[in-house]
Amino acid sequence: MDVCPHRMADAELIPASAEGLVSSISIRQMVWVAFFTALTAVGAWIAVPLPFSPVPIALASLFALLSGAILGKWLGALSQSVYVLMGLAGIPVFARFTAGPGIVAGPTGGYLAGYIAGAFVAGMLVEYLPVRRMAVRFAVGLTAGTMVIYAVGVPWLALVTGMNLTAAMVVGMYPFLPGDALKVLMGVVLCLGLVGQSSHVWSTPAAKDLARQSEND
Repeated sequence: MDVCPHRMADAELIPASAEGLVSSISIRQMVWVAFFTALTAVGAWIAVPLPFSPVPIALASLFALLSGAILGKWLGALSQSVYVLMGLAGIPVFARFTAGPGIVAGPTGGYLAGYIAGAFVAGMLVEYLPVRRMAVRFAVGLTAGTMVIYAVGVPWLALVTGMNLTAAMVVGMYPFLPGDALKVLMGVVLCLGLVGQSSHVWSTPAAKDLARQSEND
């Protein structure tokens, strides 16, 4: 039997609208949201500054996209929203242990907003992409989520710094693409390993589809 990603969302996991998200999630889901929020912060702290770019190399984007791919679009986006709000509130969760509205309004602020959008898109594609193999769905979701982060981050970088869009892409996207390819590969392996081995723990759309796929293989 084929795994059909176009299914009705689980009412317990995926609310009908964003307004019902917080009220509908369970304690376990809150724990996973907090876990991925913390992972994103740790990933931001593991950052390598580049002399030619205001954007550092960091693992935060990987964990942001994993939150959507593993938890689903709503919970993934929620975990990243909490991450950004914590930084706005002054908790040093951003790269180089920074925080505050100045960071969000600065050159890298668009990438932070992109984490939220990227997590949502990654989760949406993993859930609904009409492809049976979960590895392909994870790869497409993570790749598309990466592009969404750049689609938000690069124009903001250009706006804040006064660069033209081409120059912003040169310092804010192109140098990171090889590393992003490795992150996608690593992300697919992590998703298949973590979710596939513990589908009963996650109870997410991806976990349910992986369980069905294993039964049918």
